[in-house]
Amino acid sequence: MNRRAHKLNFRSYLSLVSLLWVGITVSAQTVRVEARKNVMDDAFAKSQSILPVYKFDSMRIEPYAKFGVDMGKNQVWYTIKQLPDMTGCKDTGYTYIYFSGADNSSNKGYLLTLIGNYVRSRRTMYFYIDRNNDFDFTNDGAPDSITIQQNDFQIELENTYVKGATYAIKLSRFLYGENMAYKNLLTSHYKAHSGAKKFTNINYCFREQRYNVISADYKGEKDSFTIGIKDMNVNGIYNESCTDMLYIGPYKSQIASDELFSIIPVISNNAFEWGGKKYRILSIESTGSYIEIKEDVNAQLSNKLELGKKVPSFDYFNILSKKHSLKEYRKKEVFLFFWDKETLSEEDRTYLSKIYTEFSEEIKIITLNHGDEPKQVRITYYYDKIEWPVGYSNSEIGANYFLEDVNRGFYIGKHRILKNDNITPKVMYELLLSKRK
Repeated sequence: MNRRAHKLNFRSYLSLVSLLWVGITVSAQTVRVEARKNVMDDAFAKSQSILPVYKFDSMRIEPYAKFGVDMGKNQVWYTIKQLPDMTGCKDTGYTYIYFSGADNSSNKGYLLTLIGNYVRSRRTMYFYIDRNNDFDFTNDGAPDSITIQQNDFQIELENTYVKGATYAIKLSRFLYGENMAYKNLLTSHYKAHSGAKKFTNINYCFREQRYNVISADYKGEKDSFTIGIKDMNVNGIYNESCTDMLYIGPYKSQIASDELFSIIPVISNNAFEWGGKKYRILSIESTGSYIEIKEDVNAQLSNKLELGKKVPSFDYFNILSKKHSLKEYRKKEVFLFFWDKETLSEEDRTYLSKIYTEFSEEIKIITLNHGDEPKQVRITYYYDKIEWPVGYSNSEIGANYFLEDVNRGFYIGKHRILKNDNITPKVMYELLLSKRK
């Protein structure tokens, strides 16, 4: 008995350890979802922001002017109190890095940064960031650096008032011999519009890409989605209402800028719908470590088409770029199926073909690819010899149908009356088959 009890206790212990190691902790219907930092949203790759580098020749420095625009001579200049130890630096430049997590009464927004060996050579380049924004470079820790072999590197800033509230930025060199006309234009612009600052050369500057979002991927027994938060005021804190913004999307999806919405005051008043359920955000850890959510089982759903009511009409283009409208088929039943390459299963393919070949007189089948590039859709269509009609969805159609994820099918009766808002091709086929009997 004792040995058996020991085995049972050991198994219980292993089960407990397994639960503790997963990223999601459940307690009294509250779900904690661990979040990841340094996540790239859709704006990351598109960023064209530049860190201009100016020649350092005085302890008094003109304040930053956005995009190199001369802001006039009435601004109070910065005065450096103490320089860092720059032993081994042959030349010195400076730039400004935007971060509001170190704001104080004397300076807000931009952190003055000295750059040792800014002229590109075989020497290591050093970034001395005034992290606490006091113009004293002797109390900011070791400098960041980039060697001649590196094309980019990452810096991390920490909020001076909230420990652990960090913010990362990727800085990349401009490649020699590329985009010459564009780089010459930038050099001319900064030299002409930098006030008293002495702009160096665009080849000494850096492209700036900011990791200003966190991402939390939730996967339950039946539901899965991603919660994202964007740090809109660039201070490393992710739970500021009316400032930071939320994103809800498919599981492990990239955060999309055009799908963000504001965090409203009182965190627990923030809610979202997904998979036919409503969830409330109970808390957001300030530094972005985790998000706690809870299903609102008594909530009235709003992001859902109503059964027995008309569905929205829409226009779409088929694989041959011919325009169609859902209204064309108002006198027929319609099976509307959204799909993408990644999630389209062999079962789906089989039953879509069977519906099209066996029931084309009874029902109109419309399959819309949602999310893939049109070129890839055409390759799939012709290479896989798809028989059923294929068209293209878009964000407007997806929004009107509250399309959270693919694949998803809608059974639409005559005159666009919704009969089922989540039906698979197999179930649709079996339903059509049963009607014939």
